[in-house]
Amino acid sequence: MDRSKLTKIILTVISLALVAAVSYMLWGIFKMLLTESGRAQFEEKVLSMGAFGWLVILGLNVAQVFLFFFPGEPVEVLSGMCYGAFGGLLIIFAGIFISCAIIFFLVRKVGKSAVSSLIGKEKVERIENSRILRSKTAEKLLLLLFVIPGTPKDFLVYVGAMMPVKPVRFVILSTLLRFPGIVSSTIVGDSFAEGNTALAVTVYAVTLVLSLLLMAYYSKKDGVKEILELNRHAPAGGTQEHEDDEEDER
Repeated sequence: MDRSKLTKIILTVISLALVAAVSYMLWGIFKMLLTESGRAQFEEKVLSMGAFGWLVILGLNVAQVFLFFFPGEPVEVLSGMCYGAFGGLLIIFAGIFISCAIIFFLVRKVGKSAVSSLIGKEKVERIENSRILRSKTAEKLLLLLFVIPGTPKDFLVYVGAMMPVKPVRFVILSTLLRFPGIVSSTIVGDSFAEGNTALAVTVYAVTLVLSLLLMAYYSKKDGVKEILELNRHAPAGGTQEHEDDEEDER
């Protein structure tokens, strides 16, 4: 066995072990963040840590992007609750940039073996064999989805890493283009913390309506639907069944 192959195997095993361990530890935290009372309780703990509190939010955000099957909105809302709309935005941006850079590097370095265990072997093969995802317009289609709130952006980082795109350009744009969704979440969090429930509900409602309208429009375009379909049942990992592929072939 050559050295490069052995390195890939070792990195794959380490990555999977870390994913399993972190998923187990974070499950309770993310379950808490899904409720308003849980977020309030966690906010109190974070703020009691003083200057180190933002590192907790940053760490949660980095872990959530890696484990894309956990929802990101609760962490974004919590960040806004603890550090305001702007401060929370900066923390989330930092966490996303760090996560995207590491994910891109690992996928390119380790290869599809580690990714297959997370998103399923069939999905990896569909990405590699997709005519649209290998076309010149693929990067534009993918980056478009980062702008629309509600799309599976963290999953799309894994997809982008397996596509012929420029690493630095993709990591920077896939971070910055999330601005509409992130800022709306941190504003909601900040509004809840200030007791301005009306503003929080308004921002959330407007974001939801815009997301639905944009998704309804762009999901009909060539390539967008195919990319979004890749996210179906992604957390099932390597146990992905063959029904999706059979439907596509029909």
